Amino acid sequence: MPVVFSPGEPETRPLDPTATVYTTAQKVADLLDISPTDAVLMSADGDANAVYITGTDLRNHGFSVADKVRIYSDADPFGKEDLEISAIGASTGGDTAGTGHVKITFTTSPITASEYQVADNGYIQNQASFTNGKTRGVTKDKVDHVIQRMQDRIDNITHNAWRPYLVSAEYINFDTYKPYRRRYYTDYVGTAPLLFRNVQQILRIELWQGDDYREIGAAEVRIKIPEDVNAITGSIYMSPGNGTASVVTLAPGTGTNQWRADFDSTTTAQNLADLINKEDRVSKTAVDFSPAFTLEGSTSNVAVHNEFLASANSDLGTGTVKVTSMRGVKAGESCSIVTTDSNIKLDQTTSASTTFSSLDSTTVNVASTTDFVHAGVAVDASGDVFRYTGKTATSFTGCVIVTAGRALSDIAGTITQNSLLVDLQGGSSSGDVGRLRDWWLDPEQGIIYFNNSYPFFEWNAIKVAYIYGERYLEKAIEDICTKMVAIELLMADDRSILIPEGTQNIDLTSKIQLYQSEIDRTLPKYIELVVFS
Repeated sequence: MPVVFSPGEPETRPLDPTATVYTTAQKVADLLDISPTDAVLMSADGDANAVYITGTDLRNHGFSVADKVRIYSDADPFGKEDLEISAIGASTGGDTAGTGHVKITFTTSPITASEYQVADNGYIQNQASFTNGKTRGVTKDKVDHVIQRMQDRIDNITHNAWRPYLVSAEYINFDTYKPYRRRYYTDYVGTAPLLFRNVQQILRIELWQGDDYREIGAAEVRIKIPEDVNAITGSIYMSPGNGTASVVTLAPGTGTNQWRADFDSTTTAQNLADLINKEDRVSKTAVDFSPAFTLEGSTSNVAVHNEFLASANSDLGTGTVKVTSMRGVKAGESCSIVTTDSNIKLDQTTSASTTFSSLDSTTVNVASTTDFVHAGVAVDASGDVFRYTGKTATSFTGCVIVTAGRALSDIAGTITQNSLLVDLQGGSSSGDVGRLRDWWLDPEQGIIYFNNSYPFFEWNAIKVAYIYGERYLEKAIEDICTKMVAIELLMADDRSILIPEGTQNIDLTSKIQLYQSEIDRTLPKYIELVVFS
């Protein structure tokens, strides 16, 4: 029997289950008055962008990438604070210190090297109270894990969320007005109230049309896996259509960053969807776009699960993977997809085809680029995949080969591309989101209003995927979560290492009771109730 249950649609869960949103480890430390770790003496002369310590100090005191540190010395007694660590590694022969040291590199070059010599008694101190060092009983990783548990507990108690939550498949009845036309004093045909309010973004709106779903909420592609999965040899390439035309390669294989073409089409389709969604239950890892890019407010590379949502089998039929862009409605039509395996079929897309004529450096000249996206990925008849950053009427510009072991000069013959498509009323060029267009949303109440597009039947005729959650984290929720984490840590035996009892005005037991009473007074105010009238 299968080891892993495959439900088809991803479960309702936080958009990023591992993120600590409601509080931070340092805020917990500040509440408990836990001081930062001890300063560490530098083991060698510093560089303009790096300092050096011993391996023992690294293990005992703990330093990690993205940590904020302070440094000071006799030559620079006031020192510098909030220096962010960009890299940690062993020193090399090319470094000032030579080998045998741990090199801590900063994001900028904030140091005057002459002021941080061994003779100047230079020190580096982690500004965080919780680190992943080996000498303290509680590590930062443990505190972050407790924060994640408390976030889930708060969400379950309040029936609400102050972080983005993903609802992958919610079936809704269509409340309509008969006949199917606008009534007097209304500009909509019917409504669909969602289970949750505070909707941040609609990801999918699927309308049942009697024999198939019509997607009006996002641009989609349906990937059909062949029955004989052993015949699969090629990969799938996807581009989000950004200015750099980054591409992600979804290759079959047994690695955690690959999809397994094993057993049957149903199992294979589920595994492909799990890879796109970065499912933790099957230990899938993130597959980054190449060249890598980041978005504002984040230092992490954007991966395929940040741009696309996938569902396998479900009510689309076995062996079918539906992939939709997380970009709003028509914005997703800039996404492109190709495959080097003729056994894998791509449906529900806009197909484009042209003929190669010549190559001029990084410009691929063709007969016409009509129907091709402005920046994306394309493939020729022999399976050579390339990406491009722009196009003219008869050429692709900024081209780079994607297929390993091949060159742009290998491109020849027919060039094809599939771009994601949203099925709006009258075609993509006429319909859209708006009060007088296909549909519009009341985000606060979580109600979708339909105008020109609506489902065929009434009962369970609409399937919606969306992201909900309060966009502003209230300070009261932050305080509640911080105290809940503090209680959890105070009840641990190893807390006595950091908070010795007997030197405080209030003992630890009383602190726990005080924190709990404050939580009990505040948290009930945020519990949401559903009232049926």
